[in-house]
Amino acid sequence: MTLNMQCTFSRPQFTLHADVSVASREVLAITGPNGSGKTTALLLIAGLLNIFSGRIELDGQICDGETFVQPEDRQVGMLFQNGALFPHLSVRQNIVFGLRARGMRKDEALSRATDTMKKLDIHSFAEKRPHELSGGQQQRVALARTLVTQPKILLLDEPTTALDAHAREATLELLAEVFSQFNGPVVLVSHDSRDIQKLATTEARIDVQHGTHVVANLKK
Repeated sequence: MTLNMQCTFSRPQFTLHADVSVASREVLAITGPNGSGKTTALLLIAGLLNIFSGRIELDGQICDGETFVQPEDRQVGMLFQNGALFPHLSVRQNIVFGLRARGMRKDEALSRATDTMKKLDIHSFAEKRPHELSGGQQQRVALARTLVTQPKILLLDEPTTALDAHAREATLELLAEVFSQFNGPVVLVSHDSRDIQKLATTEARIDVQHGTHVVANLKK
């Protein structure tokens, strides 16, 4: 699985130009100042925003450009900064939700969710609601909900920003382990050098050039 994006996204008073490539088993960190377009780049890959021109390819297939592939058909898993868990659902129900929405049978969805919870060591609080969990536990649940759908590419938006020091270190260790076993590309948005040093294999920085925000792979 590979990711290639050579595209432009525009809205009033903001233009982002991306020239980024990520190979299988590579972890790309996108860095840059606040408001520079880091999260926008992830949303474009996920299909939650449409590019203005150019193309985005996943494994050589165009998913935005001449054609547009819906987000649910891209096999992309995205971990949002705040976890975005459903507050009225239990941990188990949060994790099962995406599988059931894709039409998976209930027994199969529950079995896969249980396996994922065990791998991430969250099965002991499967029936709790998000408000009953610590920040680190909530992030583990959000990660489980992302991984249970077996995506081919992972996108993570500031995954440790809202965590205290202890939960941050534990989450970094968990992410490092997950990434080491993941066969597809990973794109990580972060402004923290510790996250980048711990997790990333390569980096792309967003710079402003003549009013345009430009993100491209840095030379190794």
